[in-house]
Amino acid sequence: MQDDLPTPIPDNHLPGLPLEQGLTFNQPPPPYRPEPKVRLILLVQLLLFILFLLLGWLLFQLISAVAGWDSSNVLLGKLSADAPPSERWQMRLFLGLSSPLPFVAAGLATAWIFYRRVSAGFPGWRDYLAMRHWPSPGRVGQACLLLLVAMPLVLFLLMVSKLLPMPELFHSMEESTNEMLKGLLQMDSIWELLANLLLIALLPALGEELVFRGVLQQQLMRRIANPWVAIVVTATIFSAIHGQFEGFLSRLLLGFLLGWLYWRTRNLWVAVAAHFFNNGLQVVGQYLFHREISTVDLEEDVQVPWFAALLSALLVIGVMRWIDRQREAGEQVEIINNQEVK
Repeated sequence: MQDDLPTPIPDNHLPGLPLEQGLTFNQPPPPYRPEPKVRLILLVQLLLFILFLLLGWLLFQLISAVAGWDSSNVLLGKLSADAPPSERWQMRLFLGLSSPLPFVAAGLATAWIFYRRVSAGFPGWRDYLAMRHWPSPGRVGQACLLLLVAMPLVLFLLMVSKLLPMPELFHSMEESTNEMLKGLLQMDSIWELLANLLLIALLPALGEELVFRGVLQQQLMRRIANPWVAIVVTATIFSAIHGQFEGFLSRLLLGFLLGWLYWRTRNLWVAVAAHFFNNGLQVVGQYLFHREISTVDLEEDVQVPWFAALLSALLVIGVMRWIDRQREAGEQVEIINNQEVK
């Protein structure tokens, strides 16, 4: 009769696990590696980015040789505004292999190398990057709204940046980059629009958020006690790495807002969606302008009065506070639901 009695479950047994595993609260947790040093992680990410950048450059050279292209101007980053479609496609391929893809590969590889069950706080690299779960449509909409109301302030800061003194070398580099962007944003078909949305909007959004917010910002927050300072430092590096000095202040603001979104929502996809929204808005806007559907040319200087920039700043603060309140309300609901389940 004693054999028919159920085996008693000890009080310290972990719920949801088979009893034969013998895991209890008194036993040590599974072994984890200590979290690596910040400098090591950032150094490896930099080296991986350089490696993937070189591989992308070599792959483009190989494709050019096989296809018989004269890619000398493309490799120098030269593309005129009235370049033929064939040159535009070559430049898109070169930029895709040498910029967004190395960012994506370096960010994912760094997280995978260092955060495969590295600590109890991050059981996997997807959890470390906070990209395991898709955000709700409402959360994505809030992030896009934040970038939208910030647009007048972003354009105003762009105007201010252009008034600042700049060495002649920087001016010539800026003109060359702007000329190349004008050529890329000349879209004669829906296929060029889709290609630009992929190569100029989506892949840069994913790659840059992986590298700058997913890895760099999180690592800086390990070393810098104040998260706001870490966000600003990350945004500064994010803006500087683009090498477009006239847009430094405006891109600094965008980097700050994206970093804040990642910090407060704890979801990388939110920042990626907002980044893609910002980039895609410019691509679609230029497509509509060249199709004579829109009269706004974003490639030309857009004048924003100071009071519009001030109103934009107030709206940005308001939307940020709204997102924070929504997040806190959601956390309270989740706590209540968990208590009811228990």
